[in-house]
Amino acid sequence: MASVSNIGGNRLIQFTDGQGMRRTVRLGKVSAKKADGILGHVEELVSAKASGQPVAAQTAAWLGALGDTPYGDTLHNRLAAVGLVEPRQAAASATLGELLQKFADTFLVQTKPGTAVAYGHVTRNLREYFGEPKPIADITPADADAFRAYLIKQKLSMATVNRRCIAAKTAFRMAKRWNLIAENPFDGVRGGGQANENRKHFVSQADARKLLDACPSPEWRALVALSRFGGLRIPSEADGLTWGDVNWEKGTLHVKSPKTAHHAGQASRTVPLFPELRKALLEAFEAAEPGGEPWIIAKHRGAAVNLRTQLERIILRAGLTPWPKPWHNMRASRQSELMAEYSLSDACRWLGNSPTVAAKHYAMSTDADGAFKRAIAEPQGRPENGPCSALQKALQHGAKSDYMEPQSEDAAMQKAQYLREFADTCGNVHMGILGAAGFEPA
Repeated sequence: MASVSNIGGNRLIQFTDGQGMRRTVRLGKVSAKKADGILGHVEELVSAKASGQPVAAQTAAWLGALGDTPYGDTLHNRLAAVGLVEPRQAAASATLGELLQKFADTFLVQTKPGTAVAYGHVTRNLREYFGEPKPIADITPADADAFRAYLIKQKLSMATVNRRCIAAKTAFRMAKRWNLIAENPFDGVRGGGQANENRKHFVSQADARKLLDACPSPEWRALVALSRFGGLRIPSEADGLTWGDVNWEKGTLHVKSPKTAHHAGQASRTVPLFPELRKALLEAFEAAEPGGEPWIIAKHRGAAVNLRTQLERIILRAGLTPWPKPWHNMRASRQSELMAEYSLSDACRWLGNSPTVAAKHYAMSTDADGAFKRAIAEPQGRPENGPCSALQKALQHGAKSDYMEPQSEDAAMQKAQYLREFADTCGNVHMGILGAAGFEPA
C-alpha cells in the first residue's frame, strides 16, 4: 500500500514497486485533501502495473487531464520517473506502425495461430487506411468511424466488418493500457453481432449418410462422422485424436481441445461414442495398419492439408449442393440435434462450448416446417363433439358476440343462466353413469 508523508510542509507519496523497491513521488506543497486524492490514483496505478490489468477509467481520465496545468505536467513526469506511467514524449511520438509491432510482439504471440491470422487482417487494414507513420494520438473517434465505413466499402460481410472493428478496438485498448493514448478512439465504434444467420445451414442426417457413402476412404468417413455425429472441431480436435483416446468398452471418446485449452478445466472433454460415430471409427480402426500410426486421422492431418476443398468435392460427388462453412455447420447441426434431445448442459459439455456461444453461433432448427405445423396443430386428445365441446364453442361464440355487439343487461343475464345450466350438465355427466353405491357391491 502507498502512504502520504509530510516533510517540512512538502508532501510525498511512498510505495513499494513490483521488484520490492521503495519508491517516492514528491508532491510539493499541496493540501492534505489533494494529496489523499493523488494517493488513491497512485495506488490504482501500482495495483494495475502489478496485476497487468488496465487502470480504472477514473484514474485513466485523471492521467489524461494532468497535462492541462504546469503542476500536472510535472507530476506526470514524476510518476513516469518511478515507472508508473509512460513518459509523455514516448506517447506523443508513438506511430501506428510502432503500436502494431508492439501489439504483435506482446499480445498476438499469446494467441492461437488462427486468432493471430484474423488479427493480421485487421492490422493490414489499419496500415492501408491510416498509414504506418500516423501518430496514434492523432486518430480521433471520427477517424475510427471512417475506418469502419472503409471496411464496408471493401464489400466484406457485416460479420467480418464487426470482427475487424472489435479487433481494432482491442489493439487500441492495449495502446491505452500502455499509456500511449489517453482514450481509445474505437470505444464508440459499433461492433454488432459476429454471427451471420445467412451462413447457417442444417445438415440433415439423410444428407450426412449420402456424404458418408461418397467418402473415398474409411479415414474420410471417420472425419465426416467426427464432425457431423461427434460434434468435433475440424481439423484442430481431429488432429489430436489417437486410438488410445477411444474407450470401446465404456463407449467414450477423449477429445483434446486446443481452442479452449487456455480456460481452466476445458483442455479436454469426453464425447459419447454415438452409434454413427462408433461405426465409422470402428471401420477406420479395422483399416488401420497394426502397429502403425497412433493417430486416428493419419493421412489427412496438419496445416498443409486443405480439408475444406476436398470436403466440397465429396459433397458434390454425393449429389448435394455445397453449403457455407461446411465443417462448422456439420458440428452445429449435431449440437442442434443434441440440444433438442438432451439437456442444454449435456449438449454443451459434449461439444465443449457455453450455452451463450451455442445459442448465438450453433443453434438451428432441425425441422422448421414440422415445428411450425406442430405449433398450430389441434392438441391431441381434445374431444371434437359432446356437451363439453359444445359448451366451449358456445362460450367462445358468446365471448365473440359480446365483443362485437354489446347486449342488453337482460339478454346477458339470460345467456349466463343458460350457460351455467349447460356447464352443470357437463360437470355432472360422469356422476349419472354410476349409481350411489359406486363399483363396489353393497
